[in-house]
Amino acid sequence: MEKIVSISLGSPSRDFTVEVDLLGRRLAVQRRGVGGSYHDYFRALAEADADPEVRAIGLGGINRYLLTNANKHEFSMARKMVATVRTKPVVDGCGLKTSLEPYLVHRLQEEGVVDFSRSRVFMVAATDRWGMARALRETARETVFGDLMFGLDLPIPLGWNVLCPLAALLVPVITRCVPFKWLYPTGETKVKPKYGNWYAWADVVAGDWKFIQRCLPVGPEALRGKTILTNTVTSKDVELLRSRGAALLVTTTPNLSGRSFGTNVIEAVVITLAGKRPEEMTPQEYLDVLRALGWDRPRVEHLNG
Repeated sequence: MEKIVSISLGSPSRDFTVEVDLLGRRLAVQRRGVGGSYHDYFRALAEADADPEVRAIGLGGINRYLLTNANKHEFSMARKMVATVRTKPVVDGCGLKTSLEPYLVHRLQEEGVVDFSRSRVFMVAATDRWGMARALRETARETVFGDLMFGLDLPIPLGWNVLCPLAALLVPVITRCVPFKWLYPTGETKVKPKYGNWYAWADVVAGDWKFIQRCLPVGPEALRGKTILTNTVTSKDVELLRSRGAALLVTTTPNLSGRSFGTNVIEAVVITLAGKRPEEMTPQEYLDVLRALGWDRPRVEHLNG
């Protein structure tokens, strides 16, 4: 059987294996968490690379790149990880973040599922999902970006016109010099309520789920009436959002076996089915495969009335 393996810095408690039939091919899709251990991460990469049934490897819990406009900036640690894999293509979800996610934002607006044109959007981090950020900037009534808040713990909200030059200045330095674990929560997420005024301000809270969850305000009314645009949520995460009063959950990746998969997993599936390496794929080719799978639509779940 063909395998897709996503290796994550996150907790093993979120591990899964799902077998699916896709476009006439049987795939086993697996997520393996290493609990924040880089030693175990490198070992798991080597094991997946040596497995003759593995077709592609996803980097989970770590970004290979941060984005600024059309530029990709590679993390030093991610470069070392990828260099250890000799025979298999490695993806981190960047291909979907620059093709599927902006496409879905516009589709949600066009189909009236989420009216961004009347919404204030708080996006927790733009530099790891630049395609989504740009699409929200193009469609939303107002956008605020939390890259300094969630990445560097600086309580400074950013508008688009400040974000763009600041990201171009800082991201190349951050990816070269700052350890990824300083920027992003790994392992079990410990909720530390923060920036509640921005969660309250927003009609839509968008971006990486681990960032959203880490600072989630508490109380049954904390997210009353709000839309959450994210991915990689489990059934437990959905219940958490419901308990905080969120009205609508939209995820950009499909729901299989009760969870939305990470973009790295779906990208690994797509390139396997396309028979190409990620550097050979165009945004349109990603969308073509996703459309053939029926995965070019968001998952939409009503949580509270």
